[in-house]
Amino acid sequence: MIRINLLPGTRKAASTGASGTIQGWIVGYLVAAAVLVVVLVFVFLSKSRELNELAARNDTVHREIVNLESQSANIEQVRAQIAESRSLEAVVNDLQRARYGPTAVLMELSQLLSAGGGPTVDPQRLEEIRRQNPLAAFNPGWDPRRLWITELEEEDRVCTIRGSGRTNEDIAELLRRLTLSERFENVELVRTEGTEDRETRLVFIAFELTAGVIY
Repeated sequence: MIRINLLPGTRKAASTGASGTIQGWIVGYLVAAAVLVVVLVFVFLSKSRELNELAARNDTVHREIVNLESQSANIEQVRAQIAESRSLEAVVNDLQRARYGPTAVLMELSQLLSAGGGPTVDPQRLEEIRRQNPLAAFNPGWDPRRLWITELEEEDRVCTIRGSGRTNEDIAELLRRLTLSERFENVELVRTEGTEDRETRLVFIAFELTAGVIY
């Protein structure tokens, strides 16, 4: 009987098959590793680009903040200068009013005590006053020679006026004119007193009144 031993050939084939399988796995791992490396490189580059963009934005925002802070500092400085300028302007205006105000008050008194004169008042306001209370309006036909001022004092824009009038109505006319005038406010009669002139023996009404002056 002839016997054929097939084992050696089978071992060789099996060895060859196992070697091919190992090589396939190695190739697969290498390909997977290469793909993974490519993916990681792509992710790294993408994240690096995003990081660079964020860093650039951060720098831009930082510069804007610095500029805004600088502008804010300038604004505060400008505001301080404006406030100082307004304060100086107010001081100058006060000085101007203090310089020309008394003159304006004296001119107003002169107009009040002039024939045909009257207070400085808005015509519409005067007409409204006449409609509401005719007695509150001044009398344009009043003779100012019936009253005279003997003393005038002003302190802290409060004026004290002393003088005499022929009658109480003459004093009342002066009060109405002062009350209507835009140069005076808070007009108040302090006192009246009958007096007699030693030379003419005529009886007059001495008066004293106070009023705030506006200038």
